[in-house]
Amino acid sequence: MSAPPVVCLSRTAAAWALVLALALAAGALVVAAPADARSPRAVLAFMPSGGDDNPAPLLERLQAREQFALGLVSATQGVYTPQQMILDISAGSRTSATVYDPEEAPELELVAGGDGSGFVFGWGKALERAETALAEIQPGLLAQLIPGGAAYAGLRDREHVEAGAAADREGDVAAVSLGPSATLADRVRSLLGSHRLVVAGLPTADKGDAVLDRLLSDRRRKDLLIVLQTPPPARVPQLLPAAAAGLQGGNGSLTAATTRLDGVIAAIDVPVTIWRRLGVSVPEGVKGQPIRAEGMHDVAALQALEARLRVISGRRNPVLGALMLTWLMLTLALGLIADRRGTRAALRIGALAVLWVLPMLLLTGALTPTRIVEVGIVVVGAFVLGALTDRLAPWPRGPLVPAAVSVVVYAADLVFGSPLIVRSLLGVNPRSGSRFYGLGNELEATLVVFALVAVGALLWRCERSRRSAAPFAGMGLVLGVFVGAGQLGADVGGVITVGAGAAAATLLMLPGRPSRGMLVLAALVPIAALFGLAALDLLTGGNGHFTRTVLQADSAGSLRDVVERRYSLALNALARGVMPLLTVTALLAAGYAIRHRERIYAPLGGSPSWRAALVGGLTASVVGALSNDSGPILLAFGVFVLACVTAYVRGDPRLARDP
Repeated sequence: MSAPPVVCLSRTAAAWALVLALALAAGALVVAAPADARSPRAVLAFMPSGGDDNPAPLLERLQAREQFALGLVSATQGVYTPQQMILDISAGSRTSATVYDPEEAPELELVAGGDGSGFVFGWGKALERAETALAEIQPGLLAQLIPGGAAYAGLRDREHVEAGAAADREGDVAAVSLGPSATLADRVRSLLGSHRLVVAGLPTADKGDAVLDRLLSDRRRKDLLIVLQTPPPARVPQLLPAAAAGLQGGNGSLTAATTRLDGVIAAIDVPVTIWRRLGVSVPEGVKGQPIRAEGMHDVAALQALEARLRVISGRRNPVLGALMLTWLMLTLALGLIADRRGTRAALRIGALAVLWVLPMLLLTGALTPTRIVEVGIVVVGAFVLGALTDRLAPWPRGPLVPAAVSVVVYAADLVFGSPLIVRSLLGVNPRSGSRFYGLGNELEATLVVFALVAVGALLWRCERSRRSAAPFAGMGLVLGVFVGAGQLGADVGGVITVGAGAAAATLLMLPGRPSRGMLVLAALVPIAALFGLAALDLLTGGNGHFTRTVLQADSAGSLRDVVERRYSLALNALARGVMPLLTVTALLAAGYAIRHRERIYAPLGGSPSWRAALVGGLTASVVGALSNDSGPILLAFGVFVLACVTAYVRGDPRLARDP
């Protein structure tokens, strides 16, 4: 029997109500879930290092939260100020502060408006200053590219230098919320409802930890949370604690293609990582690279790395001073004991000791000893090895041993990612933010002279011939790959330096008088080396500085800016400290050696290979100085090594027997 019409009608209405409810629920799920997945958000939090209530190092406090990947962030390139770090983060690109005019970044002050927005006072000066940088630097680009801009949440009655990271190209901050620390996490959460990027200035100590825990608990699965130490009011280069939650790779160590150093990123990598998470296209001119998490984080290793890098620059001069003082004392002592024979022996041993310094620096880089122990290891070890070399290797082949060993061990370290070079006293220093891996300019100038001297000593008694010239050319090719390849030394200027030195040495070892065509060909070798480096980087995916800066330049104007910036940096280096004196001294020494070469190098008996090595070394030093952004440094280091080699030559034991 069929149900009454009223009952059917009610059942039909109930069914439609159920269908409608299910449809609404499904629609809510379809809308809400993909919206959460398609619209990730980002929080960039700046956390003070500590306070009286909680003096624990910031890295250890961050490690206590297992969601974080940990690392250190290189704050600026060269001269550090808190304002410069924030400007670099806002731009996604940076350059040395020495090419700006004025050199120091302006003071930045957040001004909150009555409508809930704000602006950064001093931003106009920052924009004008960025125009002088000879590079594509656009402060405010981070917030400018995010639809709706960025918001800032901070504390009342505090400095807000970090608010500059939320400013757009005009210096405007889309939304500003200032209040007590107790409401900071709630205010950040509220701002995330209308802005996809919120910059937050956290309180110190336990209050900061409490806010950070709230930010972690409020973070959605696809959201990104990056924590950096609030830029301290310091004047020396900084490596500051950093952490990130939400990166692919989990809670490992932070790294990026910018640094290629486990546990270390650059400040300019932060905006690129935020843009990518928010689905914003990264402009071509931006030099930062995405941050990723790899492996497992190790706070002890990060602290040890930071401690080692902090002392490197301060130990260079003591080691050099102790080395030269020991050489002088040895010369005086042996001169008193054995007269001219002792003096000649001291010249040889001291020169060989200087050549042994490079391997000793890798050893102490691995050991990371205290200052006095490091000085002792380098000086004593170098002179012991110098004395043994002088004893076992007959003059004038002695330099072959330390020079060849140095080139081989440094090349091997480059193959493994330059971990020891980074920690050595003459390696790159990531604290300066200029270079994080590979070879620096000091090693570039030194290794090429070492390699040429090694070949010259090996071929001492060989006459000029194509067969004798081939080792110099082959050495230049192999060393150029190690020095310049993006996966190894990543030193573009080094390719020019090596190419020029090897070409000069090879030309001098060829028989007969060089023709005009041969001279032109030798002059073109450095340019050909650059093209070879370009092909190598493209084939191997090196993605080094040369690839990102030169090969990927979007216009001739960009290339011109690169060249102008490099020479501007070179001129600035020339004018700083004692560099003018060192440059003049190096030029005078080189000129004196050239003018009196017949007398000074008479013990070599006109050896073609030694002549090729010495001329090639001087050519590399001069060309390197003219083609690198640290110009005079290469000249000073190259001439210093050549002076030590000359001292070894003058230590010819036969001269001690002359009447």
